[in-house]
Amino acid sequence: MSHKVGFVGAGGVAEVHAAVLAKDSRVKIHSFFDVDAARSHTLASRFGGHAAKSMEEILEECNAVFVCTPNTTHEDVASQVMEAGKHVFCEKPFALNLESATRLRDRAVRSGLIYQVGHNRRFAPVYKILKGAIERNELGPLSVHAKMNRGELVNPPWVWNARLTGGFLYETPVHMFDLMTFFFGKVEWVQVAAYAHEHDELDDFSILLSFQSGLQATMKTFAHASWHFPFERFEVYGMHATYETFEMEKISFTNGLESSTTTYDFSLASMHEKWGYIEEDRLFVDALDGKSPVPVSAEDGYHVVELIEACYQSARDGVRVNLDMPVRKL
Repeated sequence: MSHKVGFVGAGGVAEVHAAVLAKDSRVKIHSFFDVDAARSHTLASRFGGHAAKSMEEILEECNAVFVCTPNTTHEDVASQVMEAGKHVFCEKPFALNLESATRLRDRAVRSGLIYQVGHNRRFAPVYKILKGAIERNELGPLSVHAKMNRGELVNPPWVWNARLTGGFLYETPVHMFDLMTFFFGKVEWVQVAAYAHEHDELDDFSILLSFQSGLQATMKTFAHASWHFPFERFEVYGMHATYETFEMEKISFTNGLESSTTTYDFSLASMHEKWGYIEEDRLFVDALDGKSPVPVSAEDGYHVVELIEACYQSARDGVRVNLDMPVRKL
């Protein structure tokens, strides 16, 4: 039996998911809805299905919905999808504040529906190699440095506007916060120094994270760096071991005092594969089939929001923030 899938939002990320799902024989792409009808027609003509005239039309006909709308709409749209009894794949970020994240997580749990958050980096081959090394105890992380810079806050033109994105940390760096918890477990506390260079929005962060395991990590993220390679990078150090990632292009590691460096290069793979979208979407359909649980749950999404909100509070107040303490609202 094929799953009828609809899309709410027909922009760039919807196009990525539709291109992947169009190759999955278990899926029938049924319809697209966007407030810009031309976008819906464009994707329908490329991937099949039709341009819906309303979100309600999608909710009537589909059993699973991809929410690919702007950040500020995720809670509202995903809640409407669950209210209609349909399964949800919602792009990152899960929500934009802790109150919204709590409501959405609790609703997802009560619904019994499948709810997957679109943190695609988990499924990128470079990060799967790093995660596998940690799980097999080939790498015992003792120290970590990470960075994720944006090249600019110009394209798309709304990306600088915190009223639309939720803030810089919710736009691009959100992926790194998910990977931090995915690789290293629960964060105990954060301490952050931040600065606003443009648009009166904090856009330059130096972050210290301490994990419950005792591991400490630093993270740097800046919004106006130019797209200098690698704009995204992890350096993970173990005892006489170093693992380095270079965006989703390659990973190099040296394990042992006298060992040589091993490099895996994925630069020739398609963007859909090396950025993790193919496996991410396959696992969502597997969950629809009842073969496996969702790989990135609403609970996972909640913890990312919790971490980001703690970083913003630390930046505002200039203090260390413990994650087992309530995050103070503005």
